[in-house]
Amino acid sequence: MLADSRFRKHAVEYFVDYQANVADWEKRKNERRQQLSEQKDVRLKAMVPDMDGKQIYVRSEQEQKICFVLSSLGVQFRYEEPYEHPVADAMHSQYRPDFSIYFERDGKPQRLYLEHFGVDEHGFVPAWFAKDRNISYEEANQKYNDGITWKRAAHEKFGTRLITTSSVDFYRSDIRETLKQLLLDAGIPLQERTDTELYSMVLPEGSKQEKAFIRLIATFVTLLKSSCRSLKDVLKQTDEANDRRSEFVVKNIFRPVYERYAEALRSSGQIDFTDAILQATELCRATHPVSYKYIIVDEFQDISVDRYNFLKALREGNPSAKLYCVGDDWQSIYRFSGSDMALFNNFAAFFGPTEINKIETTYRFGEPLVGLSARFIQRNTAQIKKNIRPFSEQRKTELSFQAYDRNSYCNVIGQMIASIPADKSVFLLGRYSFDDYYLSFMYKGVKEGNRFYYIIDGRKVEFLTVHKSKGLEADYVILLQCNKDTYGFPSLVSDDPSLQYVLTASDRFPYGEERRLFYVAITRAKVKTWVLYDARFPSIFVDEFLYPEKVTEDSYAKHPNANKRWTRSADQFLLTLHREGKSVRYIAEKMGRSQTSIVMRLGKLENLK
Repeated sequence: MLADSRFRKHAVEYFVDYQANVADWEKRKNERRQQLSEQKDVRLKAMVPDMDGKQIYVRSEQEQKICFVLSSLGVQFRYEEPYEHPVADAMHSQYRPDFSIYFERDGKPQRLYLEHFGVDEHGFVPAWFAKDRNISYEEANQKYNDGITWKRAAHEKFGTRLITTSSVDFYRSDIRETLKQLLLDAGIPLQERTDTELYSMVLPEGSKQEKAFIRLIATFVTLLKSSCRSLKDVLKQTDEANDRRSEFVVKNIFRPVYERYAEALRSSGQIDFTDAILQATELCRATHPVSYKYIIVDEFQDISVDRYNFLKALREGNPSAKLYCVGDDWQSIYRFSGSDMALFNNFAAFFGPTEINKIETTYRFGEPLVGLSARFIQRNTAQIKKNIRPFSEQRKTELSFQAYDRNSYCNVIGQMIASIPADKSVFLLGRYSFDDYYLSFMYKGVKEGNRFYYIIDGRKVEFLTVHKSKGLEADYVILLQCNKDTYGFPSLVSDDPSLQYVLTASDRFPYGEERRLFYVAITRAKVKTWVLYDARFPSIFVDEFLYPEKVTEDSYAKHPNANKRWTRSADQFLLTLHREGKSVRYIAEKMGRSQTSIVMRLGKLENLK
């Protein structure tokens, strides 16, 4: 597919413009507050490194985009490098401009500064600036704008060149074109990257980013087939929902691959596993070859629509075959294979009169892990309520969270292994098969059959993905890299919002599949589970355990009207309420939209005047 320039261009566009659900403001409100708060200093990883090849961690999604645009234009830059002149005083620390741009003119090195200001067209900061700093909105505006004035004055005093962008540039124009013109006006030589080069920057061949992207596409294709849906059905839904973002992804990313895959199967006379289920179902319906009295189904939480239809065909008879199914909805982690939680949670509606027996005693692990893990998994109200208890009150299993930085990562793991008695078993678990990447530089890897080990502190320690660890156990478990990242835990790629159109309503709890996967991971241990996370950007799951007071349903939940189109009558009603002096909160409640959506729309309407 990468030989198709149109597909390659759309893949880049997905990662730069569509990877985050830009219409979904309410869902990420609290995250944005953190990202924009200098006090908390929460950073986001940029998609590209700086001119020295160093990874960049920025303060906002807008700065993430600026980093990519600068790189796509062939501009050499560093992020938050100290200003070339000392300006620290009693009121200010040493100035670190957002971006320092380097180029040559007449054979001499030059430096241009770029500042990105988080203000609207009126110079106002977002409302949450004040809340983060526990000051009034007027004070927040005054403080931020005083900072802008001080920075401009520093450049004027020392005669250094400054160009600026602001948040409003992202809403009323194409930020790439805006930045390009600013740089050209400043005399910066540009070397624009080709689509092929841009793709290599965003998704290097064989990288974990590319693997995660491929996994996303494969997930959609599998879900589409196993749910017995068609692309036409899905695109009709995205259109009815006015979800332009998902429509773009389905049309330009998923559909081309799906059609090429289907053609490859046809031309080679092959079928895949889902095709086998579908065709077997049709054979049973057409010929009714065998009647059964009893059908026993194990791992029933992995049931999908296509397999449900197959079971229905197998049951047909007079009387119908009786089903005995065993499964645990808390461990349903094969969404990418089409597992459908509705078929499990509403068993009687699909299969008839039912008797349910719950197994609520665990024989592997004890408290406090039993209680902690049960509360975590049951935040998703779609999960069946259970009162889990250990078989023995004497059984104790710890759950511990350990922060690390990049330089100490391998050493931290080495110290953990060294602290574990030699006669105890250990698993290293990763959300991805490449989560052992950093370990591979320090420790020797050994493959024995289908199992992979690292030699750490003189002992063999097995590395597995969480999916492969399901059904297994060890005395100690070390869960690697539980970070907030595209390929972190929860995985942001695999939980792409466009998948909602091939998932059932019962599994639309944000990160529902990832939550169950995390539950499986932390409950593999008999004695202790360690969860490792990067101190700079811990996973939202880590925050749930360590800082539960900061995490609410709003941290995850999507506003129901996030993608609802603004009509002319809605705009008129909005302006009428605004002119009447109604508060943003009042208007949001009246119109059934998020407060951020109201503020953004008012800003756009002001620009159209």
